[in-house]
Amino acid sequence: MPINVERGSFDPEAGRYEYYVALKPHLEKEEAEVQLRVPVEVAVSVSENGELADLSFELPKKYRNDQALAFVKAEKESAQYVDPRVFIAVPGQSGDAVLATAANLEFDASGRLIGVDIH
Repeated sequence: MPINVERGSFDPEAGRYEYYVALKPHLEKEEAEVQLRVPVEVAVSVSENGELADLSFELPKKYRNDQALAFVKAEKESAQYVDPRVFIAVPGQSGDAVLATAANLEFDASGRLIGVDIH
């Protein structure tokens, strides 16, 4: 199942888009499955027209386990974990610019990383 990326509308005041990367299959951003949000800094690569091409972040030490990484490890073509970083590439996209920004990692009740909400 490919990783689902949702792009919010452009915020002219902030000069940016917001993105949601769903790692769990069939997950929508508005679903109430999120039990925990952990702030992190992510490096994102975006295309010329604002499409998310890839992202990378350091996984907090507490979440470096097989349970937390279940959906990352299941997505063998687009996601990879190389301790301590998670790398996610969006198929069919290539980035022109790399930015560092804030994000929240979202975990479900089982402690699995299910999504990344990029501000």
